Amino acid sequence: MLKGELLSEFPAVFVVGPRGCGKSTSMGQFADTILDLSTPGVRTAAIEDPDGVLAASPGSVLIDEWQEAPEILGAVKRAVDADPSSAPGRFIITGSVRAAHQAATWPGTGRLIRVRMYGLTQGELERDNVYNPIDAFFSKSGPEYERSDLKRSDYLSRIVAGRFPDVVERSERGRSRWFDSYIEQLVDRDAAQVAGGNPRPRKLRAVLSSCAARTGQELNKGATASDADVARGTADSYISLLEDLSIIIQVPPWHSRRLQRLNRSPKIHVADPGLAAHLLNVNATVLGRDATLVGQLFETFAVTELTTHLETVEEATELFHIRNRDGNEVDVVLERHGQVVALEIKSSMSVDRSDAKGLIWLRDKLQDNFQHGAVLYSGEIPFQIDDRIWAVPLSSLWRQPVR
Repeated sequence: MLKGELLSEFPAVFVVGPRGCGKSTSMGQFADTILDLSTPGVRTAAIEDPDGVLAASPGSVLIDEWQEAPEILGAVKRAVDADPSSAPGRFIITGSVRAAHQAATWPGTGRLIRVRMYGLTQGELERDNVYNPIDAFFSKSGPEYERSDLKRSDYLSRIVAGRFPDVVERSERGRSRWFDSYIEQLVDRDAAQVAGGNPRPRKLRAVLSSCAARTGQELNKGATASDADVARGTADSYISLLEDLSIIIQVPPWHSRRLQRLNRSPKIHVADPGLAAHLLNVNATVLGRDATLVGQLFETFAVTELTTHLETVEEATELFHIRNRDGNEVDVVLERHGQVVALEIKSSMSVDRSDAKGLIWLRDKLQDNFQHGAVLYSGEIPFQIDDRIWAVPLSSLWRQPVR
C-alpha cells in the first residue's frame, strides 16, 4: 500500500507509530538515502543546513527521528512547495508525533500524508502480509471461512507475545525484561520529548497501568484519575499524551439517525496486547484463568489487528463500537460507504445465538445497510448463526481461505 499507493502519488509521507514497531526498518526498504538524525554528525548538518542536506540526498529519502533536528521539516516544506508534483515518494519521515502539540509551527499541514503503523500483524508473523480481512468482509461475494487449527491456548500465547518485532520471538523472561526497558524509555524520555514539558514518570506510568487494566472498556477519565491517584485534568492530559505516543487507541462510538439512546464514550485499547499483559503482570497461563481480563485482552487483540489493517484497505473504512443505554452493544462496527460489518469478540471456545444478540439487534435496525456480522471466537469451526451472521474462528482475521 505504501509503495503502490502513497509513494507513487505524494511527495512526502509521514509515518507515525509507537517506538519499536519497526517504522525505520520497514521504511528503509523504500528509501535510496537514509538520514538518521539520531546520529550526531547527521543531526548537526541537518540543524545547520537542512536545505543543503536534502539537496545532497538523492532519490527517495528516509528522514528518521526528525524530532532530533526539527529544522529538517521546514526544508521538506520548502522542497515540496517549490515543486510538489515532480518527485512522488521523495520524502519518507518517521519519528515523534510531537507536532500535535506544536500546531502553530507545524509545516506539514497539507504537505505530509500521515500513515499510522503499529506492530506486526498476525499475517506478517505467519509470512502473509497481503490478506486484508476488512476487504474480505466487504467483498461483494461475501467472506469465506475455514476451520482453524488454533486452540485457545495458541491465542493466549499470541496475545502475551505482542506485536513488536524485537520481542515476539523472545522467551517469557526476555520479553518481560524488554517491556520493562520499553516502559522506562517511554515514561522517562519519550513522553517528555513529545509533551514538550516535564510529565512526571511515576504518575504517567500509573495512568498507563490504569489504561491497561481498562483496555477494551469505555473510557472513564474519572476512574483512571482515581486509579492513578492524580487529578482528573492530569489524567486527561496523560491519556492524550499516551495516544500521541501511539501507545493507546481510542475507538469512537458509532452514531446513526436510525438508532436512539446511544452512548457517546469511546473505548480505550492498549495498542499492543503484549504490553498490556506485561503491565498487568500476567502470562498466558494466568490470563487464561481470569475470565474478565481474558475477555478484555481478546477484544484488544482483535481490535488492534483490525486497526493495523485499516491503513491498507482498498477503500476508506472506519472502525467504531456501539453501546446504548438499553444494554445493546457491539464490539466492532466497520463502516464503508454506508454499509456496516459488525463483529463481536469472545474468548470462549464455543458460542451460540445468545453471543450474537448485539449483532442481531443491529442487523434488524439497519436492515439492508447491514452487510455482515460475525462472532469471532477461540473455537475451530465456522458456522452460521442467523441470516448474515456467523460464528468464525478468530484466526479468520489473518488466514485467507483457500478457495
